[in-house]
Amino acid sequence: MVEDRIISALIGLVGACNNNPKTADTDSLVIKALAFQLLCPEYDDMALQGIVNDIYSEKNSVAPGCAVCTAPCGNTSDYDMRRIYEADDGIRNAKLRVLEKLQQLAAYICRCQKAGTTLCTDSSFFYKALSYVSYDMDEAALLGLLSEAEKIQCDIKAGGMQNDQEDYKN
Repeated sequence: MVEDRIISALIGLVGACNNNPKTADTDSLVIKALAFQLLCPEYDDMALQGIVNDIYSEKNSVAPGCAVCTAPCGNTSDYDMRRIYEADDGIRNAKLRVLEKLQQLAAYICRCQKAGTTLCTDSSFFYKALSYVSYDMDEAALLGLLSEAEKIQCDIKAGGMQNDQEDYKN
């Protein structure tokens, strides 16, 4: 699974984007951060902190007032990952599967971009999915989201690097 600190910070960034316009860099950072663990499997603490700092910096660019707000609403706060781990088995497993699928999709997109292939992807799904993970959703809604992610993955691969020999997780 994606490193908890990254997901926690990303959910805060997504919350900032719910009420504020994204910058030109927000989408690519969200995808890069989700793909981080798969693309950099031997990362160290400094690299991990670097990506988390990038997320915080972007969040401050999107919602600059939130960093100094004297009455924080919580919309841009880091997500408490214990909420996932302490959830009922079905909810926990569904949320973790959604996060894993997001990680796979993001890694695939990053690999395609690195190979020079431009994919027609709608980044709004990543924001929606991260928001769903942060909400108290029922298992059926989360499984529906997982199905949507799997369909997006199939659509991306069908229109993306069809001749790619690298083994991507399904």
